[in-house]
Amino acid sequence: MLPPGPSTALAIQHLLAAYASLVVTPMVIAGALGWSSSELVFMISACLVTSGICTIIQCLGIGVARNHIGIRLPVVQGTTVVAIPALIMIGSSYGFNAMFGATIAAGAFTFLIAGYWSQLLRFFPPVVTGTLITVLGVSLLPIAAMWMGGGKGPGAQEVAMDDFVLAAFSMILVATIMMWGKGALPRVAILIGLIAGSILAFLMGKISFDGVASAEWFGIVTPFALGLPEFKLAAIISMLLAMLVTMIESTGGYIAIGEVCEKQVEPENIAAGLRAEGLGTMLGGIMCSFPYTTYSQNTGVLRVSGVRSRWVVALCGVFLIVLGIFPKLSALAACVPLPVLGGASMVLFGSIACTGLKILGQVDMDNKSNLLIVSISLGLAMLSITNPIFFNFLPGSLQMLLNNPITLAGVSALLLNYLFNMFRQ
Repeated sequence: MLPPGPSTALAIQHLLAAYASLVVTPMVIAGALGWSSSELVFMISACLVTSGICTIIQCLGIGVARNHIGIRLPVVQGTTVVAIPALIMIGSSYGFNAMFGATIAAGAFTFLIAGYWSQLLRFFPPVVTGTLITVLGVSLLPIAAMWMGGGKGPGAQEVAMDDFVLAAFSMILVATIMMWGKGALPRVAILIGLIAGSILAFLMGKISFDGVASAEWFGIVTPFALGLPEFKLAAIISMLLAMLVTMIESTGGYIAIGEVCEKQVEPENIAAGLRAEGLGTMLGGIMCSFPYTTYSQNTGVLRVSGVRSRWVVALCGVFLIVLGIFPKLSALAACVPLPVLGGASMVLFGSIACTGLKILGQVDMDNKSNLLIVSISLGLAMLSITNPIFFNFLPGSLQMLLNNPITLAGVSALLLNYLFNMFRQ
């Protein structure tokens, strides 16, 4: 535990590193589903508050027995971009309440299987996870492109020059900072791009602050504020696949944080961390927020600062909660125009796809089995990416599953890997 002054400064640094990813998830989903500004403001507040609670649980832990909750390392929890495609698909098909019901179910699933996770990892070798993460990024790129053009919808459309200028400025600035920024700047490149792009949009007369003026100064996020959750089987299956990818991502994050903190991360530590993520994701659904994961950018902050105190990161969780109960700040974030968000998201979503490609780089593509797994799964995913109603000739629940590129690619990669690489062993 450090003195109050240094602890506060370091906690704010962690908050700034995480803030862009925290607000981007609700902003992306709101833009795709056409939410009102007031709904977006509420979602941002809910995400900040729930993230703060989840971060505190991870850092400090609950319980002392073998099945305790929380990894008790300096871990920042935030909304995961991995679940965005599934959330958009669920929201567009079933609405708010099914999104939150699927989130609660996915959180409960994560919590329950956390102790058995090490036994399930064998079903997710790099050929499966690389394919899934690549499809995640590729499936989001059309959304970013739509926003860059003003968010008018897919298909042929006229793009206004000022929308293109804003999108290009945001994208180029984010890329420039990530490429040549010094110190901690590359870790907040998305946030800087959104702020600078919004300032340019304001100078061009493209932003209205009426929503900020009408927002409350202080507000408490309450459970089920947007209605009781609905549990749809197709929606839950889609979210479970997204959470499986998130669990793999978080497992790698825990190991990386353990290396920075010079602590050996054992299977029981990973199980404790995943229980906290499951609990946090359930809480997210209850508070009208989204699934949670471990933020790798904050691992970089730990490495750069050299301060590995979990108490500092827990204080960051407190600041996130405080930030979330001031709706005016959330309303300010909601003012970012779609072209600005699209330009920054083009880099963000593209980097997700590149992460998948990096994982696939570990795979032996001279092996026919691996080549077929990747090529067939990517090809099937493109059916619903290029035509979101490709499987509408099927019954409703099957439409929901197969028109989701993540579900389609995930099931394909899992089954083909089992058939080609595991069944024959």
